[in-house]
Amino acid sequence: MDAGGPSPKRRRPASPGVEEDGGCADYISALPDAVLGDIISLLPTKEGARTRILASRWRDLWLSAPLNLDCRELTAGRNEVRSDVVSRILSSHRGPGRRLYINTCIHWIPADTVEACLRSAALDNIEELDFINHLLEKPQRALILRFSPTLRVANIGGCNLSDVNFHELHLHFPLLKLLGLVNVMISESSLHSLIAGCPALECLLIDMCSGFRRIQINSPTIRCMAVREYGIPIESLLLEQIVIEKAPCLVRLLFERGSILQVTVLAAPKLETLGFISDKCRKIAYHLTCALA
Repeated sequence: MDAGGPSPKRRRPASPGVEEDGGCADYISALPDAVLGDIISLLPTKEGARTRILASRWRDLWLSAPLNLDCRELTAGRNEVRSDVVSRILSSHRGPGRRLYINTCIHWIPADTVEACLRSAALDNIEELDFINHLLEKPQRALILRFSPTLRVANIGGCNLSDVNFHELHLHFPLLKLLGLVNVMISESSLHSLIAGCPALECLLIDMCSGFRRIQINSPTIRCMAVREYGIPIESLLLEQIVIEKAPCLVRLLFERGSILQVTVLAAPKLETLGFISDKCRKIAYHLTCALA
């Protein structure tokens, strides 16, 4: 500093997250590819694909990120899924799968497109499956069951599983924590063998299912269970009884108001809530999972 001269202005250090020219620092793009891929996989399908136009850094991330394929977002009209778009996604995606959502009861999807999704290597090792299909055939059922080693969340609906013996097939779902069955026909033995094959199960939703009169729970891990009866007279067996034989972690047991169910609790030392659910039973698994997270 010269004697008697004006004091020079000191440069103030930039605030965190702000570059010296006043712009915002892009800390997100500086994250490792694996972290960015996980972030992209949590976005809706269309939004995840659009991240490719953000910058050159993002161009190939979606193709290698865990795939979240939600067919509700890929419609040409109100109720028709664009098979060509689904095909392009499956053929170009290099990453593992994270989630698949298909509901043929709401959106028309050609059977070969459904089968292509279930066979695709782009969906190997998926963790979440929402599959509602009233036209589910045996070949498709076998393809769904290939996901059993990696599934953590599964919502299955609108199909007939009464002739599937999970015990004889030696099927296990070692990581499955949330299981939802919606409008499914399944035999009592198949239902019990399915539950027994889920050693990590924490939340169970049985909504308007048929083919059995009794649900018996003997699980060391289950924390929450919600049941809604079919409520319409049909020829198949309807639920009459719930028996909690041994459930040391069970906190909530919910069923429909006005139900004529006989509920027997033999051993559930942590049970806090035994009560009714609203008519919005299909959303109960989500709310229960959030509550127990």
